[in-house]
Parts: sequence; C-alpha cells; structure tokens
Amino acid sequence: MNDLSAARQRLAETPFNVLRRLPLIGRLMVVVRDAAVTHERIGEVERVDVQGDKVFCVGAAHDCAIDLRRIAGVVIDRSGRMKERVLPKLEFVAADDTVMFSVVGLDDIDRFEAAMRGFNGAAVEPRVADAGEAATLGPDDAVARPLKAAIAAGATVAVSMRGPGILQNWRGLLGEINPAMGFINIITPDFHLHVRGGAVSGWQRQAAGDALELTALDRDGARLGLSLRGPARAFGDA
Repeated sequence: MNDLSAARQRLAETPFNVLRRLPLIGRLMVVVRDAAVTHERIGEVERVDVQGDKVFCVGAAHDCAIDLRRIAGVVIDRSGRMKERVLPKLEFVAADDTVMFSVVGLDDIDRFEAAMRGFNGAAVEPRVADAGEAATLGPDDAVARPLKAAIAAGATVAVSMRGPGILQNWRGLLGEINPAMGFINIITPDFHLHVRGGAVSGWQRQAAGDALELTALDRDGARLGLSLRGPARAFGDA
C-alpha cells in the first residue's frame, strides 16, 4: 500500500537506503534526544560512510555513528510547520516504535521530496506528544557549571550525545548560554544543545589522556547520554 497523501508514512524501504540519500536533502538537522537532553547538528551531510553494521554521517557540520542493527524502520512525517513552511522529518524507529533519532529537512520541500523519490510507504497515525513535567531552571543548575567554565576559559570542547543506536558529536567554542523556558540552551550555527533544568544532578569525571571527560548523571545518579570532553582546565571544579 502506498498513500502519498498521508502526512505520516512508514516507509517500505531499508533504513540504510534512506540514510544514503541524506546528502541529497541539503541542509538538515540530525536530532538525538531523551527526556532531558536534545542534541542537534545542522548543515549538509557531505557523505555517508559504511563500515560493517555502522553508518557514519560525515561533513563540516555532521559527525555521527549509527548502528543499523538497532533500526527497525523509518517514518516520514510531512506535518511539521514553521509558519507557512513545511519541515519534513524522518523518524528512525526501534522495534518498540520509539524514535531513536530524527532528521529534519531545512531546505525547501521540493528538494526533500526529490531525495525521497521512489520510496513508498503506508499511512501511520500521528504520535501523541508527551508534555512531561514543567521545566524549572535554578540559578546554579548542575548542567550549567562545566559549560560556564568552558566558556570562561575560552576552551574548545566536545559535546556528545549517545542514544540507542547512535552517537552524535560536536566540537568547538560554546559561545554563550541562553536560559529560556526552564532549559539551558547553547546555540551555534551548526549545533544546538537544549538541557532541561534540574535534569542533571552532577557529572562523573574521568581522565582521558591529557583531556577530561564529564558524563552527565540524572537525578538518581545514573548516566545520561550527554558527555563533555576537553582540557582539564576547561571545566574547573564542575
């Protein structure tokens, strides 16, 4: 069955075949998130490399490794809007239908449709959004401490997000923190980071050669997917 009029379709195509078309989409955003953290890379995927069961999205604005074995299917969603502009999205889903990561097309819809040409699919229902608890951001939120230290030090750091079947990385100067709506936000031209206030209770520190790696811990002390890496001087006592 193929329903081209459906706003959402489950594609009858392998995840690998969809991933290999990403360079054709133009500017896009790869989104890795959990309940507390959203990590976004923005720009063109210049190439897609393959090593065994791993796919790598490579480019000046992209650096992620994807485990094909974890992806059960791909849903294409054309319901997203920004004012009058359509923001088409690809949801890469696990066997339990949870979204592992998503890809949002940022160029015009015609370019996205040309990239997906020939892919058929069956209509699926919209996802029900979970509003979750309201976010609140205290004046000394734990997630902000190492970020503020790295900004003050003028240090180049790596910010990584690990989700089921995907690891996405960014490296650069953080710029500034923009608190809003109970979230810590870092905004650069090719990278956005959004962390819910109060979601991070602290950081697990581990030496890595001349560098230091910090892994975010949730309220129960369990490791989150978010980690920071840089020279030890960059993070102070966070």
